[in-house]
Amino acid sequence: MSLDDVITIDCLYRRPRHAAAFLMVENGEAAFVETNTVHAVPLLLAALKETGIAPEQVRHVIVTHIHFDHAGGASVLLDHCPNAAVICHPRAQRHLVDPARLIEGAKRVYGAEEFERLYMPMHAIAEDRVRGMDDGARLVFGGRTFTFVHTRGHANHHMVIHDSKTGGVFTGDAFGVEYDAGRRSERPFLLCSSAPTDFDPDEALASVDKVLALRPSRLHLTHYGELADAAAAALVLKESITRLVAVAKAAAELSLHGRELHEFCVAGARRAARELADGCSVILTDADHAALESHIEVSAQGLAVYAEKAMAGTTA
Repeated sequence: MSLDDVITIDCLYRRPRHAAAFLMVENGEAAFVETNTVHAVPLLLAALKETGIAPEQVRHVIVTHIHFDHAGGASVLLDHCPNAAVICHPRAQRHLVDPARLIEGAKRVYGAEEFERLYMPMHAIAEDRVRGMDDGARLVFGGRTFTFVHTRGHANHHMVIHDSKTGGVFTGDAFGVEYDAGRRSERPFLLCSSAPTDFDPDEALASVDKVLALRPSRLHLTHYGELADAAAAALVLKESITRLVAVAKAAAELSLHGRELHEFCVAGARRAARELADGCSVILTDADHAALESHIEVSAQGLAVYAEKAMAGTTA
């Protein structure tokens, strides 16, 4: 691929074509967007080598947010790239410098054993190697300018990045997760990721509009790859958000708690995904259903947290 473009790296997270990192090269320097986990670091370094760039020439390691399938490998990648700094949302800075609280929270979501297998090792990053970007801030990198836009809904520490050179936007999880490997252009099959603990459907809908306002020529989805038709994708994603929030509100109205609440949200998220697939004329294979289950499980946890907040009267 031309070095004027964006190189998509399959991080082989859980399975092929599920999580990506992106590499750009300008004037003999490199920038990554996303790192995935520590297990993807050799793949990122191999991509560098293929472009003829040494790790010492990496200047920026940009993460859309600090969930570990996006930023878990950042500390180890920086060990290999001594001249690079991590670029992140300001709310993410303290967690990269001291990830202990984030790690404990993730262990509750995934379970300690699964968390260790998927995401460790990682370590704290020196404070002077972490830079937070305000909403609307810009960073010049060679012949391109990155513009950072804060996009809540999935996480309060989430941002997307517009690339002036290609017109593309790196969306992290703000534009959902695509499960249609066939890349149908009319109605791509996108699902909202309602992960705990920050899921906010109103902010998620607003973030979709923020991305569209950037007039992207293409979307670079962390899950997964390049998508051309942002407008069509937005319609499907908004439908997914609406379906999921209906599940959480129904759970709140029934005053469900504990295991009953979780099972209700899992069933609702699974039903919402399958109904949306039908609406997109996507036929899910057994492999597709298996891949969806881990997404549904985590999203259901986010719906349960949102339902609990609704019952407590603490949602916006």
